[in-house]
Amino acid sequence: MNVNVNRRSKIPFYQQLTQQLLSVITTGILKKGDQLPSIRNLATQTNLNLHTVHKSYKELQKKGIITIKPHSRAFIIVDSRKAKNISLQQISMSIEQIMIEASILEINEFHLKQLFEGGLQKYYSER
Repeated sequence: MNVNVNRRSKIPFYQQLTQQLLSVITTGILKKGDQLPSIRNLATQTNLNLHTVHKSYKELQKKGIITIKPHSRAFIIVDSRKAKNISLQQISMSIEQIMIEASILEINEFHLKQLFEGGLQKYYSER
C-alpha cells in the first residue's frame, strides 16, 4: 500500500491520509478483514507524526470503516461496496450542510451552482 501526503496542500495531513486510506478500501486494494499498518509503521512510511496517523485511523473508525483493537492494529470491517456507500452518504450530508449554510447566508442558487461547477472543473479536470 502506497500512500503519500502533499505537503503543499492546504488540506490537513490527517484528512489527506484518511482519504487515501478510504480510497484503497473503496477500490478493493485492501479488503474486509485486512490489517492496516501499525500507526508507527505508517507514520514512518509517510514521514508523519504518530498523532496525525492516529487521528486518521480514529476518523476511519468513527465512520465505521475500521476497528482499532487495544494494543493491536486496525482492521477493515466493511467491504469496498459498503465503504463506498458510507463515503457517499457522508458526501451527501456535507453537500446538504453546505446548502443549508448557503441558504442561511442568502446565497442564491445561481451563485451556488457556479461555485459547485468551479469546484468540479478544478478537481475533475486535473485527473
